[in-house]
Amino acid sequence: MLAHLSGFIIAYLGWIPPLAIYFAKRNQSQFVRHHASEAANFQLTLLIPYIFAGVAFVGLGIFFPTLSWIGSALIALIWILAIIFGVLGAVNANKGQWYRYPVSIRLLK
Repeated sequence: MLAHLSGFIIAYLGWIPPLAIYFAKRNQSQFVRHHASEAANFQLTLLIPYIFAGVAFVGLGIFFPTLSWIGSALIALIWILAIIFGVLGAVNANKGQWYRYPVSIRLLK
């Protein structure tokens, strides 16, 4: 459950705690391995739009300062998605159910 919830607390670095849990517990529990890998995959996938939104924020801030709110709005939207899907994953893990994020690049299995 911690692997799912850590993503929206740390934002850009949200992939580190699930990855640490994955490597620490991958041989001990198949259930924890599954949820940690799902959370890490999702957080690594979110890194792509986070980087894009960060570049948009800085680029618009430099060239069009009045439009830099667009980058901020994108970062906030990505963060809200991380919260929603992280809570869904944590609730399912707490119930003992297997959960897969609907959108993520499967790097860890």
